[in-house]
Amino acid sequence: MDSSSIQEHEVYVQSTDEREIQAHVIIGHGHPASGLAHYVEHLAWLNTVGAKQRSADRHSNAWTNRYAAGYWLSGKPDELEDIMQTLSGLFHPLDIPSEFAEEERDIILREFESQTVNKLDAQAAEAMNAFLYADNSIASLVIGTPDDISTLGYDEARALHEATHQPDNAILVVTGDVSERQVSRALQGVGWPEWEKENADIAPPIFELASPAKTMLRYPQASASPRLTLRRVVALPEPVQFDLLEAHTTLLRDILDTNLPGGLAGPLRFDAAIARRFDVQVWPIDERHIELSFTAAPDREVSLIDMGTEFEEALAEIAAIGIPEETYNRVFSRLEHFWPDWDDSDESARWMADYVLDRVSALREPLQSSDVKRLKHNLSHQTINALLNEIAGEGRTAVAFIGPEERFE
Repeated sequence: MDSSSIQEHEVYVQSTDEREIQAHVIIGHGHPASGLAHYVEHLAWLNTVGAKQRSADRHSNAWTNRYAAGYWLSGKPDELEDIMQTLSGLFHPLDIPSEFAEEERDIILREFESQTVNKLDAQAAEAMNAFLYADNSIASLVIGTPDDISTLGYDEARALHEATHQPDNAILVVTGDVSERQVSRALQGVGWPEWEKENADIAPPIFELASPAKTMLRYPQASASPRLTLRRVVALPEPVQFDLLEAHTTLLRDILDTNLPGGLAGPLRFDAAIARRFDVQVWPIDERHIELSFTAAPDREVSLIDMGTEFEEALAEIAAIGIPEETYNRVFSRLEHFWPDWDDSDESARWMADYVLDRVSALREPLQSSDVKRLKHNLSHQTINALLNEIAGEGRTAVAFIGPEERFE
């Protein structure tokens, strides 16, 4: 089937060869007090599907990220109207007995405990987020702290739900064996609320990087295997279109992960026994900022601070020399995995469905498939080296040490 993505009044319809369909409603939450958007997500979903019985072959879920809350239902194509009827309940006022709302707060607290308590990597990640994203709304915990959760109020939740869970603030994404016409008929059949404004202004918040600084976080635990995580956020001199920037950072990451000249595996693992294993990632926060993450376990008796120093020196040396053209070309030729086989209509349809949902979940406008196909031709060796120089330079850096304290220094 055709793999094009169609936008109409904030509705995206994506056809694939799958016999199951999924309908997603994504709602920007506007970054209220820490934990409140997540609480509203729980209450809104309980209010929508709460006591309804669902057959064993259906699945439903809801989530909250730094930008939005999302709700989805799946089923067979002939169940589309029932699915849309249920999802339309997200726009109904919250009408849950107060005791259920209190119980949901306790459930969230247990969720926090399962994600964070005794999990040093999760604790370090949240502390690093708070530092790296300082003064930005995405720095706060989505789920909130135990103190945040304990003070969540039903009246506040109702107010936020009323302000955000409106058709003008919602994006509908339907994927699977479905057409635009079928979705339109289903929406009309269930009396889906009308959009009062066309092309509602739904977008991620503007990110502003705080002054360059560095923090060291220590999480001593005698029984933990020693490991280090270093993350850095840098500002770019000029904005770059988000999808193109993501493709460039993916290619840069793939280069750094190799033992080719310009990669980190040589200086850190093969030329010298510094890191027993490592993982490096580079990704865009927005069009003007990118983030580097380096996570590694030290080799033999190497301290975590020495391993961090060796990594930064190796990165700076690679940036100073630049990625060799031969390395760039070899890794560039392997980048095919980043995009689908565009000649395979089913594979490309599935890829586009995942891509559209990913972008919309971060309140970003997805590209048409024709524009996505052109991205590879806009990648450049020069841009890769420019981005490498940025992440090796001055930015906002957080380093976390985890493990026996004697391995820190």
